[in-house]
Amino acid sequence: MKIDKPNILFILMFIMKLSKFTLFIFILLFPLLGISYDISNLPELIDKINPAVVRIETTGEPNNEIPLTGDPFFDDFFKRQFGDNFKSQPSVGLGSGFVYHKSGLIVTNYHVIDRANEIDVVFIDDKRYKAEIVGFDKRTDLALLSINADKILTEITLGKSKNIKIGQWVVAIGNPLGLGTTVTTGIISAKGRYVDGLGTYVDFIQTDAALNKGNSGGPLLNLDGQLIGVNTAIAARGQGIGFAIPSDTVYEIIEQIRINGKVARGWLGVQVQSINDDIAESLKLESTNGALVAAVVVDSPAEVAGISQGDVILSINNKTIISMEDLPREVGRLKPGSIAKLGILRNSKEIMIEVRLGEIPDKKVLSKKNKKNNLSRGKFGFDVKELQESDNSLRVIISKIYPNSQASPKLMVGDQILEINRVKIRSLEDLNKELIKINKKQSCLFLIKRKSNSGDISLYRSIKSN
Repeated sequence: MKIDKPNILFILMFIMKLSKFTLFIFILLFPLLGISYDISNLPELIDKINPAVVRIETTGEPNNEIPLTGDPFFDDFFKRQFGDNFKSQPSVGLGSGFVYHKSGLIVTNYHVIDRANEIDVVFIDDKRYKAEIVGFDKRTDLALLSINADKILTEITLGKSKNIKIGQWVVAIGNPLGLGTTVTTGIISAKGRYVDGLGTYVDFIQTDAALNKGNSGGPLLNLDGQLIGVNTAIAARGQGIGFAIPSDTVYEIIEQIRINGKVARGWLGVQVQSINDDIAESLKLESTNGALVAAVVVDSPAEVAGISQGDVILSINNKTIISMEDLPREVGRLKPGSIAKLGILRNSKEIMIEVRLGEIPDKKVLSKKNKKNNLSRGKFGFDVKELQESDNSLRVIISKIYPNSQASPKLMVGDQILEINRVKIRSLEDLNKELIKINKKQSCLFLIKRKSNSGDISLYRSIKSN
């Protein structure tokens, strides 16, 4: 088909006009697309948000157990000489928070108001209110306060933390070091962080926005002024590493507290641990996915349903468990009394077990003459002793671990040996029977019980024999 030059020119001019028209329409619609990540608008944003951010001041009982001078003699002397004038002063705490609802509901971290007798909420205009605790959740470190405000308050709009992107700009507002309202900016450095010591119920947001002591409980915002997190912790040994509770978690927890005064979450009743390459090899697993059941709580939903020590939990309600931390988070999102379908790997076979979840109890009780043993020393590099209990039952305890042995990085003196290669060890005789069966350079799976500050814990350890 032949096209003459005038027609070609007409077509090109039409395309250019169409392109300009399309560009014009795009420019008109751009503000409506929600793409407003413009840090140049930050001053206006802060002016809008500041009335909703508060300072939390707490007063608590003095800790009279702390020595006054460090010397008991001088402590007693000064107390007798000066009496009440030398008593410890009430403890004072500082933190941050924000208006959750215009009626006077304030959100902050639980650790900000823990052990407080009096709580004051102070706004940017220095208006001060006494606060009452509506409720709190220790496991997510969130608390809801109530003040009797004399006006309708400015509240923060909740955003969707599930929509945040790594690298997007964020704004942190709080009261660091008691300096007053302070604004810092940064980016989202990572999502879904597990922070050891902060519990397993939160997938933390990591940010490099500067956070300091006193920022706890303050808002982490996107550039639309929406809450995407509650600033909670900083890495003590790092710089530019702060952590915030995602807003989706905040809404879920705070709404339960607002409506019920507490948080009800499902409870399975197992102690789990992660699966490393050594354990995966010992259990003949294809990957390190899943949560390994190290102990089952007596009379727990897990025990009633038939979950056993050594099971590997692969999924819950068809959601894959990638790491150990995934399990308590997923169970915690379910209500007590609900049914959880667990995918279990037991003895290299996959089975499905249904568990009716319970409610987390206040206290949980976990299940269940010195002798040197040359077999254990020769096979793994540790000695044991057998202890007899008051009920005549026996325990096998590790009494010594030799330096540079196979056991030295995996076991500790005082550990109780519960199993070797899935065989229960109830006495020194049981131990010797199993040790005789072990070949050289064989990977063996030990189940041990270890004392910790929070009570006895059960752990699996894979150790290769000499």
